[in-house]
Amino acid sequence: MNNRVMSSPLPWLIWGLAAAFYGYAYFQRVAPSVMTSELMRAFDANAAGLGNLSAYYFYPYALVQIPIGLMIDRFGVRRVLLASGALCAVGSLLFALAPTLGLAATGRLLVGAGAGVAWVGTLALAVMWLPANRFAAVTGLSLLVGLVGAVLGQAPLAALIDAAGWRSAMLWSGILMLVIFVLMVPVVRDKPMHSEVRPAGSVLRGLASVLRSGQTWKIALFTGSLVTPMAAFAGLFGVPFVQEVYGVSKTTAGATISLVLVGWGIGGPLAGWLSDRIQRRKPVMAAGAGILLIAWVITLMVPLPLVGFQALLIIQGLASGAVIINFAITKESNAPTATGVAMGFINMAGMGASAASLTLVGWLLDLGWDGALVEGARIYGKSTYRQAFAIFPVLMFLGFLAALSLRETRGCSLDQPP
Repeated sequence: MNNRVMSSPLPWLIWGLAAAFYGYAYFQRVAPSVMTSELMRAFDANAAGLGNLSAYYFYPYALVQIPIGLMIDRFGVRRVLLASGALCAVGSLLFALAPTLGLAATGRLLVGAGAGVAWVGTLALAVMWLPANRFAAVTGLSLLVGLVGAVLGQAPLAALIDAAGWRSAMLWSGILMLVIFVLMVPVVRDKPMHSEVRPAGSVLRGLASVLRSGQTWKIALFTGSLVTPMAAFAGLFGVPFVQEVYGVSKTTAGATISLVLVGWGIGGPLAGWLSDRIQRRKPVMAAGAGILLIAWVITLMVPLPLVGFQALLIIQGLASGAVIINFAITKESNAPTATGVAMGFINMAGMGASAASLTLVGWLLDLGWDGALVEGARIYGKSTYRQAFAIFPVLMFLGFLAALSLRETRGCSLDQPP
């Protein structure tokens, strides 16, 4: 890479704006967790209906991953990223103003479809503009930016909702996405060598090679296993769980759940740095899944004081940072011409599993509901939450096995000598 270009702030500004889009996408992903009661009352929804509403973000997010990867590989990042940013802004505004559950779901669908480009687009720009030997670390930094958005979608958003109402809060968030889009237009660009349209046949051959790889499917299983608690627990049902178990306010519960996101924000860059440092991927990935397995068993089986639970959430977040290595090992396990579609496929696995977990956990909660209502919103007991969350340690075990079965790349991509 040209040293003069790398010494300028432009590559980091390009990456930074894309990462800001990803941060906003993550804010939208977790935002429903601090407005569960408000949404239940506004749309007369139960836990399953609320889970489905939140999952409408994840379904299009997952479904667009392979098409987006193909489009990025063929047309470049700029066109795709700008179109998705506009779509995300429109969906955000529609959700804020929706008078019915159907229109709110449509808004979430548009937000999810637009946000689905943010992560892969950010990583594609990192591959294009930033040093190759720091890809895992930059991936961790990208996650950190995303999790800043997620933390803002917890206690700060809860406080804003208490002060101004959920519709006003979400309306202002939609305006923020418009600002990010306007800033991206003159700045985000492809490098000249990546701006030409590639033949469709070449892109489809890249997709075929990705789908034929057993390594790809193992990475997908690892990813799907580790990210589901972030969707169903940190992203939706964790806040009411903390309120029920510890009897604290929504703002305090949101701040408590945000600790897992803070831990993840630290753990992602740390895992990326460590993996780059030792030039190995498997040990970091397996250690993260193993620690998460133990942490979730403790969460479900050991009564903890609030401060102990908060410490455990930080540990969960730190261990979850290991999931970020999946994109480095994906990059290193596939040809450079298939980078976009390979990362899209892995991201699809994570988002698909997240969407399914939201619906499943919501259904399990409704299955154990004892009929309790407060101001029209369903209330679930401690044991009901723990039974529903029992799927998480099972998934952590599967992720641990998947990490152990991976072929080590030792931090060396296919286009670099080992």
